This record gives sequence, structure tokens and C-alpha cells, in this order.
Amino acid sequence: MNTRTTGGVLLTGALLFSLSHAAYASTPIKAEVTKATSSSRQTSSEINVRGTWSTEKLEVGQSFTVSTVPVNGGAPFTWNASFPFTLDDGSRVGECTADQATLTCKVTEIPANYADKTDVHGTWWARARLQDAAIGTTEGTITLDGEVDKKLIWGDAEGNGVCTNDCNSAGHYEYARPENLKFGWTNDNNTVGWAIKWIVTPGTEYVVKDFDTRLNTTVKCAKSETWDPATTENVTATQIDDNTIKFTAPAESRVCITYPPEQMKVPEGQNSVTNHAEINGMKLEATTTVRSNGGTDGDGSEKPKPPVTPEPSTPNPEPSKPSDPKPSTEPSETPKKAEDKPQSVPTPSPEKSRGDSPKSPASTSLARTGSDLTPFFIGTGLLAAGLGALAIRRMSGDKK
Repeated sequence: MNTRTTGGVLLTGALLFSLSHAAYASTPIKAEVTKATSSSRQTSSEINVRGTWSTEKLEVGQSFTVSTVPVNGGAPFTWNASFPFTLDDGSRVGECTADQATLTCKVTEIPANYADKTDVHGTWWARARLQDAAIGTTEGTITLDGEVDKKLIWGDAEGNGVCTNDCNSAGHYEYARPENLKFGWTNDNNTVGWAIKWIVTPGTEYVVKDFDTRLNTTVKCAKSETWDPATTENVTATQIDDNTIKFTAPAESRVCITYPPEQMKVPEGQNSVTNHAEINGMKLEATTTVRSNGGTDGDGSEKPKPPVTPEPSTPNPEPSKPSDPKPSTEPSETPKKAEDKPQSVPTPSPEKSRGDSPKSPASTSLARTGSDLTPFFIGTGLLAAGLGALAIRRMSGDKK
């Protein structure tokens, strides 16, 4: 067996297991939908969805996805635009990418000031628009990471779960109200798109001019209350110059609309643009303010720092080292510590005491052995000999 090859295979397998394990160890982001509103039941009407997000700690690769369930073969609403995934202090941690009916907010970077923060949480919101697939329905479904999270009632302008506006029918094509109007909207690339809408009389020729952007030759004219394709006629106008077209309103038409094909850039330092148009001498003007199509915020808690250890104070002078544990012939001058209670000293017999000999403190050491005991035995022998001699002398005296 080639042990080197086997070892390499084992090492590779261990690394793959480790990497695979690490990939699944990421802390997820938990998201919720807290409120959803629908301004109307007509197509192109605005939808707003709001929610919260949270995670124990920010990690690259975390994400959450907000979407919907298709109806009538398509998405009942689609998101307006992508927007940055940012926090309270403006730090950018990723991107919320809008792709038709799918909005995915993903963490792609961790700012240095968030590397150690925990319990990171915030809010998110995004705009969408009702689509033709919603026609004939009364509600849609909002999903979070593939799971059903909330029902959205078309026309629920308050977000309370019931229709409050345009509730006489189910979802329908956009209203073709007869009105003279110039209006604009914000695109996903921070530009503004425009439309020119005006009341027409069938068989009348109209000259339409836009002073700020180019026009094309496509005009739509409605013959009913909505822009239902079955009752809407598409007209090809005559191009007079880049900014001017003319055409004759078709029979039974009530209102016509044209969409300039070019998007208007917002001048640097401004947040709005104005557009001017003219139809048969009638002037129309509109100012559109750039609106964000979504946003996020968030913050976290600072990781607790360990307490600062105080610097040690100036040390006290080193205490005296204890003397040799041999019995001392001098009384100790050093007071004992409170916890070192002295042991009681047995009272010596009268015949063994000497008035001029200080009492030695009782030793708390273990019994001594060897040469340390030699003086003790010698002293004991001399004492015994002296007592014996004294006894003999007393006996001799008694006999006299």
C-alpha cells in the first residue's frame, strides 16, 4: 500500500469534511414580514412590504429571500428595484437584489466595527407593483425563504387584512381615467420614466411635443374604463421630429397615452426632475421626486470586554523570615497573628522548674529524631544520677 497516497486521501477527506461542516455552521438570518399594504386592485398599483431581520452574529453568506406564489401562470406582483443592505450608521453589509418576484438580501462583507457585535437586528422594506397575473384574484401570498409567511389582500391600503380601497371587484387592469396628466416614476437605476396622458375626441388630430425628452411613435388609446387589451387600440403616430409626433384619435377612444422611450437622469446633487409637454397647445408639467424602492437598517450589541485588572499597590515590606524551628532560649518579641492561636503550655512540676529559666513556647513541630535528641538523653541521665546521689546522702543521714 502507498501510505503517502493513503495519507493524502485521508487528509483531503478530513479537509472536505471540515469545510463542509464549516459551511453549515453559519448562523442564519431570521426574517419576518410585519406589515404589507396594497394601494389598489388595479394593475401597476403600489405594494409595500415591511419586516424585521435578526442574527446572533453577522457572517458573510447569510441571506433571506422574500417572494410570492405564482397565480394565473405568473407573479401577482414584482419588486421595483434592488437596493443596498445597510445598517444604521450607513455601513454596507451586502445587497438586496430584486429579480422580478424574488427579493434576496445577502451579507457579502462585514465592516470592522461589526466584527465583534452580537444580537444584530434591524428592519427592511421594499416596494412592488401589482401585475396582470393578479387580475381576477383578490389576494396573494408572501413567502420568506420559501415558506408561506403572510396573505396580502389586494386593496388593503391599511395593512389590516381587509380591502379598504377599490374593493368593488377583484384585481383588474389599470383604470383608464379620462384626464390630462403628465406623470413620472422612479426606475431601478435611479432614473425617472415619464408618461403623457390626455383626453381625446375620436377623429381629432393631436400634435404631442415633449420639451425635455425624445418621443416614439407608439400611442395607446382606451375605449373602456380600463386599459384592457381587448378594448385598447394601439396607434402608430407620425414622427415630426425627435420631440414631436402627431396622430388622429381612433373611433370610440376616450383617453390616449404615450410613454417617452428614454429615461431621464437625475442631475447630481438633486433628488427630483421636471418634465414639460404640450398637446395641441395645452401645456402639461410634472415634477417627480426620486423615491427609494427599498431599504434596510440595523445595529447590534458590543461584545462585552473583560474587566480591567487594577494595577497592584506598592507591596508591603517583606515580613521577617521565621527563625530556626529549634527550641529558643529567648522569649519571642514578635506577636503572633490572630489566627495562630498558641497551644496551652503544661505547667512544669515544682521540682523541675527554675525561676530564672524563661518558659519556652510549646513546639508545634513533629518529634525530632537522631542527633537532635542527644542533648535530651544526656540531660535526663545527669538528672537521674543527681537524684540518686541525693537519695543516698539522705539515707546515710537518717542512720546517724
